[in-house]
Amino acid sequence: MNIIEMLSSPMLAGIILRAAAVGVLVSLSASVLGVTMVLRRMSMIGDGLAHAGFGALAVATLLDSSGNFSLEISIPIVMLTAFLLMHIAQRGNMGGDAAIAVVSTAMITVGVLIFSFTTGYTADMCSSLFGSASVLTLTDKDLYLSIGLSVSVLAVFVLFYNRIFAVTFDETFAEATGVRSSVYNMMISALISVTVVIGMEMIGSVMISAIIVFPALTAMRIRKSFKGVIVTAACHAVFCFVIGFVLACENDLPVGASVVAVNLIVYVLVSALKSLKNRKKLTSAA
Repeated sequence: MNIIEMLSSPMLAGIILRAAAVGVLVSLSASVLGVTMVLRRMSMIGDGLAHAGFGALAVATLLDSSGNFSLEISIPIVMLTAFLLMHIAQRGNMGGDAAIAVVSTAMITVGVLIFSFTTGYTADMCSSLFGSASVLTLTDKDLYLSIGLSVSVLAVFVLFYNRIFAVTFDETFAEATGVRSSVYNMMISALISVTVVIGMEMIGSVMISAIIVFPALTAMRIRKSFKGVIVTAACHAVFCFVIGFVLACENDLPVGASVVAVNLIVYVLVSALKSLKNRKKLTSAA
């Protein structure tokens, strides 16, 4: 059954459109937040939070076998992990990369052990790692949280654009001008945490960091200004998700893998074109 036939069915159309809306909103939020993470060389924190999300979902599954409150349990755990990683990366004695490695490994270990000792949750473990193969698992709660998340992310960047710009490029200077960088770091960490937890159900903890990093990297190959990179990254993320989502529905593929594959292909093509363009400039200059 292709995507047109799915949308022609009233029941399937509602499910498909809800899943598409969640994916677009999460991709949009991840890409905008990812720009600041990549520019600050903190993109690995997103990867660390993705692994922390796996452990958090395992804990949520253990505490709530019905799955009705898994997000309410997972989000605070990942949020606390984000605050911890940010604190260690900025002021801790342990290096930021070492802290991320320790936390990531610990949370993955906790998650695997919990899923192993809890009978009947093997499918949940695979879904948490690689994303759900079915869009049927997404609920109205996911949609409402995604809407709230995207509105919050866009509002933060519109209202505090200048301060986020200052913190992103020179945190020391921002502090000297009276900007409380710790507040904005916590704000961005909280939003990243929610993005990771919501996106994990569709994309999976192994690949969720890709939709945070790839749009930013691709946009930086095209645009130079901070605002231009943010807008381009957002457009790129939405475009790649829609293409990946349609391919997944048409060919019965995992949505997460399809979306990440499209992001990777676009990044490789843009990088190749950029390199070719630079080579032509050097040749003409010579």
